[in-house]
Amino acid sequence: MTYDAIIIGSGLSGLTNALLLACSGRQVLVLEQHPQPAPVVRGFSRAGQYFDSGFHYAGGLGINSPFRTLFRHLGLEEKLDLFSFAAEGFDCLQISETGETFSLPVGFAAIKTKLGEQFPQARQKITTYLDEIAAKWSHFPYLDLDTAISDFGIEIVHGHSLHERLQDFSPWPQLQSLFSMHSLLYGVSPGDAPTSLNAQVAGSYYHSVHGIDGGGRALVDALLELLRSAGGEIRCRAEVSALLTSPERVRGVRLTSGEEIFARDVVVTLNPALLPQLLPKGVLRPAYLKRLKNLRQTPSAYIVFARSRQPLDLLRQRNLFIQPRTGIFASDTHLPLEERAFYLAAAGQGQQGEINGLVGIIPASYTEVADWEDPQGRRSDTYLARKQQIGERLLTLFARKCPELAELELLELATPLTLRDYSQAPEGAIYGVGRFLGQYNPHPVTRLKGLFLSGQAIAAPGLLGTVVAGYLTSGSILGHEHLRGELRACR
Repeated sequence: MTYDAIIIGSGLSGLTNALLLACSGRQVLVLEQHPQPAPVVRGFSRAGQYFDSGFHYAGGLGINSPFRTLFRHLGLEEKLDLFSFAAEGFDCLQISETGETFSLPVGFAAIKTKLGEQFPQARQKITTYLDEIAAKWSHFPYLDLDTAISDFGIEIVHGHSLHERLQDFSPWPQLQSLFSMHSLLYGVSPGDAPTSLNAQVAGSYYHSVHGIDGGGRALVDALLELLRSAGGEIRCRAEVSALLTSPERVRGVRLTSGEEIFARDVVVTLNPALLPQLLPKGVLRPAYLKRLKNLRQTPSAYIVFARSRQPLDLLRQRNLFIQPRTGIFASDTHLPLEERAFYLAAAGQGQQGEINGLVGIIPASYTEVADWEDPQGRRSDTYLARKQQIGERLLTLFARKCPELAELELLELATPLTLRDYSQAPEGAIYGVGRFLGQYNPHPVTRLKGLFLSGQAIAAPGLLGTVVAGYLTSGSILGHEHLRGELRACR
């Protein structure tokens, strides 16, 4: 059988593409190399505790917001139960150096009021800065339906860095900390991050903040149900070893089993740096392939999955960012673990009863675990012992910074090796290819007819970024005006 489209990868962007194409009447096949779809997003359970591994909260899903329109168009609004994060403080910042704690309320107006009261001399600068974020965060194709597709990415490449913009707040380093802390959620340091990238990520949270009851697993299950209802197919344990091409266009894929599957279009949602190894020589220009290989990747991370003997009320419908020193956030992985900034979220947000599970994310370098790399994915006893040691160090760090976390039990630790195995990203880059200032990230359309790219490298990380990337890619196949017309009818 020849399909209209094959989607390589069943993450959020892959499933978004598959659903959009299947709903348009295309015969769609999704190929996933792992035993289950969306292994990074769906989460897992340890000792009876469910953990979200790739989804923690979503910004920009408020009623009548542009991102909510995309959810409605996909059919997710009816399938998922959203809940609001704490209105008085959805993200909290603790600065270890001074012992100060700050929190951001939900909504641009509320943030202006609260920070204006705390920093009255900076009130006008705060207002000006937040007005800029409010104007920028949804100024992207498929969020702003009047934005020209051709304009996408120009400001990211040629704009100013977040670090430069925050120099306005030099007299108030606490504000610099607050306005840069979300850089931990997209893996690009403030010195390299375009202001537009920070606006898209942080601004969506400033606008509105929600969790999904059931977490990433509920999100994936809803997408799969919708895809199957639309006639889409999905195959797991199906690893693609090569793209089949003719001189003019893509023809399909070859699996590691040797099976060949043919399609008119192929959408690759893998890390773009992996694309060259799937293609025969000479199909794409050497300069383009070199650019893909040289794309800057975000750092990797350690991710702690732990359980507390006491309820974690400090993380109920809120997250905690901890920064060692005041000022613009730095995620330097060359620092000792104890001197790095980190992020804490509750496991099982939205579930009834006590919250006892915790997820902690701290930036890490692949070099910290590279000695245990094995081509077959085997893990030595020395690596497992090292992994346990790192996990215990991190639990000690969490307890020292937050006494409420003194009774944590380590259930699992993901290292850069873990992230590399699950995402295939070079050196376990937690957010894959970053949107660095000055870097031209690939567009959805390639020069090989029928071959398209999608995923967080195309738009941005997070739920919002990967869904928007799905629309950008599918719009390149179906026609942008056609797809944006459907969205206008859903508003």
